Amino acid sequence: MNKWEYFLDQPVDIPAGLYETFKTKPVKKVKNNQIIYRQGEIAKYFYYLKEGKVQIFVTSLEGLEKNLTIYGKGEIFGEASFFDGFPRISSAKTIADSEIITIDKADILQYFQKDPFLALNFIELLSKKVRMLSNEIDNISFLSAEKRIAQYLLNLNREANGSIDSTQEDIGKAVGVSRVTVSRTLNKFSQNKWTEPKYKKILVLNPAALLDFLES
Repeated sequence: MNKWEYFLDQPVDIPAGLYETFKTKPVKKVKNNQIIYRQGEIAKYFYYLKEGKVQIFVTSLEGLEKNLTIYGKGEIFGEASFFDGFPRISSAKTIADSEIITIDKADILQYFQKDPFLALNFIELLSKKVRMLSNEIDNISFLSAEKRIAQYLLNLNREANGSIDSTQEDIGKAVGVSRVTVSRTLNKFSQNKWTEPKYKKILVLNPAALLDFLES
């Protein structure tokens, strides 16, 4: 399998049993740019994202933010601290109007008691996320800044249909490079007619060319 098939924020298929269980829960509608949970909190819940987008990020003691990943429709987030009992190591906020289902311990115990195979399904789901996280660490360690930016754009483009709502600062935080590097790279992509910059947006004109560059 090509390693680029495993991006960190690639949607992970939820096993049918879990999906059918989660979708029966009440849905909370959350507007864009709202905090779901904060770094350092004790996790009482984890979440199923029925619609929308959620960004996961960490904040340094100096107040600097580093974006970790973005979750889309049909994904689970916030489950690691929920299960290990330690304070959350990251924060989550919506980056689009979203519909979120909250799962607590009483829910998950009830689900597992009713159908023990759901526990195995959940382990399978978490294993897939660990695989993708491992791949992302490998990418951060070995990919050039330009390729990390290309990967980030391709990830977002799957949901954005060619028009990505993201600033240069957002991209820099997400891939761990300076805004100057992002600007220089986007200028190069624009000259190649792979992307086109707009106000607080980036149009992806040629995703196939970006992927070829990523795999070169």
